[in-house]
Amino acid sequence: MKIVIVGTGIAGLTAYHFLHRILSPLIPDLEIHAYEAYKSPSIGIGGTLGLAPNGLYTIKLISESAHARILESGFPCSKFEFRNSKGKVLGLMPTGPPDRYPGTGGEVMHSRAAIYEEILRVLETQGAQIHYNKTVTAVTPKDGAVEVTFADGEVVEADLVIGADGIKSIVRRAAFPSVEARFEGLVGVGGVIPTSAIPKSEQPREIPYDYKNANYSPTVMTFGKNGFFGYSPINSKTGDEGRYQWWSTAESDSEDQDIPIEEIERQLLERHKDWVSPQGEKVIEGIIRFGMQQHKESSEAERSKRVLVLPNYYMQIMDRYNSTDGRILLMGDSAHGQGVSLASEDGYVYAALLAHEIQQAKAAQSSDYKDALKNAGEYYTQMRKPRNDKIMAAAARAGGMKKNLSWWEEMSRDFFFGLFLRFAPESIHDSAFGYKADVEVENFLKSKA
Repeated sequence: MKIVIVGTGIAGLTAYHFLHRILSPLIPDLEIHAYEAYKSPSIGIGGTLGLAPNGLYTIKLISESAHARILESGFPCSKFEFRNSKGKVLGLMPTGPPDRYPGTGGEVMHSRAAIYEEILRVLETQGAQIHYNKTVTAVTPKDGAVEVTFADGEVVEADLVIGADGIKSIVRRAAFPSVEARFEGLVGVGGVIPTSAIPKSEQPREIPYDYKNANYSPTVMTFGKNGFFGYSPINSKTGDEGRYQWWSTAESDSEDQDIPIEEIERQLLERHKDWVSPQGEKVIEGIIRFGMQQHKESSEAERSKRVLVLPNYYMQIMDRYNSTDGRILLMGDSAHGQGVSLASEDGYVYAALLAHEIQQAKAAQSSDYKDALKNAGEYYTQMRKPRNDKIMAAAARAGGMKKNLSWWEEMSRDFFFGLFLRFAPESIHDSAFGYKADVEVENFLKSKA
């Protein structure tokens, strides 16, 4: 069996790992090739994120040592603080405490690049076949196979093609031409700055952060009538060695990312000019000014010091993630656009389902995996789609809170959101954060027996 994975972001890498590890004992002649448009591994590329307990659980299935290093190098923060732009604290929300989700480490704030590098390190020990500078131009179903065509003219044929090529997926366009990711009228701007650029009043008062007893959080989410601004540590160091992520999200008519830094600075300062902390400090204005100046003084090679402009896209709800014959499959942002934690689950779930179907074929003394691919694809959609659709709907509602609001809408949001935070139970995230991919597959297959 030959498998081609298009895209080697975190979705593609996790898929490669689990397929290789789980299928190799079953298929002696297994071939997996991953293709990436970048000219080299995307070291240092990408923004920052919150890695949820379910994502950490799946990474632990990949490698316990990688999981441990991610926890050690990031900033575990199992509580977020929500404010409005006038400095009022709306409330605190538990976001995956480690004692509620044991074995995961809880929510951790981190850079996408660090997580990518940890998973890539695991694949390198497996001898993964990753081909760089390979841009896919076409994916064409054939009788009993799929052809992948590249910009350099090469054509490869595979039994299975996995699209892990992001929100503007070429693989998705080939298999599901009517499905689109649409610009949702929101654009995020953000970057990373040293902790020393953050006022002491906003920094963690203790390290490690005492989420159980603290009546504050260094992960701050601020909502105004014309957008959103967030900031958080992404490691547990202090001073110039410490790192903070910051990001602003607001309405925009354009998804253009090629904007002069001076114009970005002007827009951000205008939008957030009156936003203050509970102490009345203009913390956000200070962060913006530092981040802009750092960008201006850095070279394009100094990626960690650069400002990112990221349009927000909403993935159209799909009827299925697999072609009818199961030979084309979507994972990660190409399927649902909901980030690292769900993407890592996708890879494990599909690999385990395909392994089960191949075992069934072998038990029937068949070396034809046609039915195995078809059934595994169907099961993958059945398992992943309801969960992903629910999380996509929640993300769409959250995005609405970052758009321009009237006076009445802003007051209503602050009142009802504050009320919600006051009474939100710790169990609020259980359905999302308590997901254990291996257990879920086992239970699903038992239900089909």
